[in-house]
Amino acid sequence: MVNLPPLLNFEQMLTNLKRRSDWQQLPDIRVAMWPGQVSFSDDLSDKHLFNDRYLESRVSVGKMAFVLYLVCGAFLATFIPVVISIISAAVKGKSASEIISDDWIIALFSVLMFCLGYALSRITPSCVRFNRQAQVVHIYGGPNKATTAPWRDVYPFTEFSASADGKFSLNLVFRTGPTDLAMASGAFDIGDESALVDNLTRLEFLRRYMAEGLSAIQPDPQRTLYKPSGFTKAVNFKDDGLIDFLLARLVVMPAYYLAGGPLIDRYLIRRAANAQWPEEVERLCAPGADLSGYDTTPVEARKDIYHRFNGHGFDLVNLRGEVVG
Repeated sequence: MVNLPPLLNFEQMLTNLKRRSDWQQLPDIRVAMWPGQVSFSDDLSDKHLFNDRYLESRVSVGKMAFVLYLVCGAFLATFIPVVISIISAAVKGKSASEIISDDWIIALFSVLMFCLGYALSRITPSCVRFNRQAQVVHIYGGPNKATTAPWRDVYPFTEFSASADGKFSLNLVFRTGPTDLAMASGAFDIGDESALVDNLTRLEFLRRYMAEGLSAIQPDPQRTLYKPSGFTKAVNFKDDGLIDFLLARLVVMPAYYLAGGPLIDRYLIRRAANAQWPEEVERLCAPGADLSGYDTTPVEARKDIYHRFNGHGFDLVNLRGEVVG
């Protein structure tokens, strides 16, 4: 008989995450970001995604789209040469066995890319709803499936990418049982994963919204508004330089259109908009919802201690910005 190791409880799993070298625990939501460092630039005009009842993140749409660009590009880059080769061989009078022997590897790869692209296209992008009126977080798990966890019990972390792309993932961890946890991305925009300070800023964005509402996360009038998404921002000459601008215009953009980028974008955005949330989630997100049984008291932050990014981590400071811990 095989003796299985005992299941870890939630506290042990949380301790393991804290000990990992590629994970860093972020400040508790009861500690706000130092006001002198807070600045938002999110376009909140889409009332279906941003309102005083909930916020919905669809950052995964752009990430899925990027993968599909690559898969569709690989499919077209192999399918078209195979078709041309088959037509050319048929014109030359080659037999079917000769044609298959010449092109079967490329043809097989093309078929695999088609199957992979089809499978990916059937996946509904994962979404996360931050329900302020019920003070819970809904994590989409597929058609009519979702995990709901109290916002007050969140444990925020940054996960550092193991690769060289410099990615900083904002992960929100929740207890869902004695030996279970749920994890959700806290990102709303691809830029949220550029640096640790971006993780801290988005965490403060969520903390303020859940505590005070939409009025507390209005964009800084000194910054340029942009709609948060998982899509890579357009490159321009002024901000990114001549080489990046030419690379984007002469290489990336043609490849994007050849791979069917605009069609992929519209398709995935529509799938995300049509995500089938469970009836209970839609009820809790509706205006005037019956919230009996839910602790709807907003989580208030301390007034004496704040966190402030220091270039590599964060310090605890007082209102004057003096380090206190």
